[in-house]
Amino acid sequence: MRMNANEKIHKAKRDPYRQLLRLTAMLVVILVAGAGIFYVCSLLVTNDYKMKAAALQQENAEAEQEFNAKMATLRSNQSGVPISNRIDQGELPFWEATIEDSLWRIEDEGNVGLENTTVVTLERSDMINGGLLLVNHWHSLPWDFNDAALVSISSTSGGKIQVRSDGYESPRIFPEAYYALETMVTDAGKEGLEHYAVWEAYRTMERQQELFNEEMDRLSKDYSGDILVEQAKKRINYPGNSEFQTGMSFRMRVYKRGDSEINNLSFQQSDQGKWFTQNAWKYGVIFRFPTADFPTPEWEDKSYKTGVTLQMDLYRYVGKAHATAMRIMDYCLEEYLEFLAVHPHISIYKDGALQFEVFRLSATEVIPVYSLPVPNAARDYQASLDNMDAVVLAYIYNQ
Repeated sequence: MRMNANEKIHKAKRDPYRQLLRLTAMLVVILVAGAGIFYVCSLLVTNDYKMKAAALQQENAEAEQEFNAKMATLRSNQSGVPISNRIDQGELPFWEATIEDSLWRIEDEGNVGLENTTVVTLERSDMINGGLLLVNHWHSLPWDFNDAALVSISSTSGGKIQVRSDGYESPRIFPEAYYALETMVTDAGKEGLEHYAVWEAYRTMERQQELFNEEMDRLSKDYSGDILVEQAKKRINYPGNSEFQTGMSFRMRVYKRGDSEINNLSFQQSDQGKWFTQNAWKYGVIFRFPTADFPTPEWEDKSYKTGVTLQMDLYRYVGKAHATAMRIMDYCLEEYLEFLAVHPHISIYKDGALQFEVFRLSATEVIPVYSLPVPNAARDYQASLDNMDAVVLAYIYNQ
């Protein structure tokens, strides 16, 4: 086909606006497809996680039942007394243990009531801080918990008890826990054991939230949503569910300024830590979270009950009667409170002499003031809400 040389060939020009529309449409399609693929993958990952979590939970439950059965058999063989919720042939169960050459015995008093008592009136606010308040993964702080009575360890001890002070708030605990701690440090000093330091104690709700948020931020590159929250809980308890928020617990270290040999020791490696852990129960204090081979291989791993697998030198004040019972039974706090729900009235003897009596009363109704019985023969008593719908009274006799 010939063309006149003078003719201009006009090419159709493309409309740039239409090109932009096409490109935009393509991008939208790609984004929608990508979002759909991401959503489907997310659902698959979440469902897989939930299935694995459910399977693991079932395995843990079965392992716990097997472990409890084995430990019940072991304790029965060691003491010669069956650990059972049933009372055979009208005989009430008892539990015995020899500790430091003394025979300790716990007797179930069954339905026998208290004798020769006086009624005392106690406020709920005081009993919340009575020593047995259970706070863990499954039990949150009561709505009316109050930390106004906390005392500074450093100020109250006049500097006698060292505390972590490098940019941290001075550790605080409730007075009963402080006096037990002070007495322990004093008695350890008489044995030539010094340089104790409280590294951490009470956490406010704000501080617990801050720590939890930091853990969430640290893990956010690998997890999201509910999975992120559950992963964060493995190291930092959810705000309101931390043992540190009870005001009864304190984390210990050994510290001497300028002495790297002492400062580099773990607490349980030190003579100070070994003495502290071995003798704490005598002062009403327990080692809160025994885990596998910690604090020593001789201790039972209680992580399946406490929900805590981290190794922490954390101690908790519960009172002498309860700490003694837990030492005899080799129980953690969770196990002990479950035990009292089945055996609500027990007596504790040392070499045949009555030392303590523990009496549990149902308290499902929230009331501001309680009227409670105290035997006239008791030298002193301790009353506490356990955060499991009960008031637990401990009566002290020969201590």
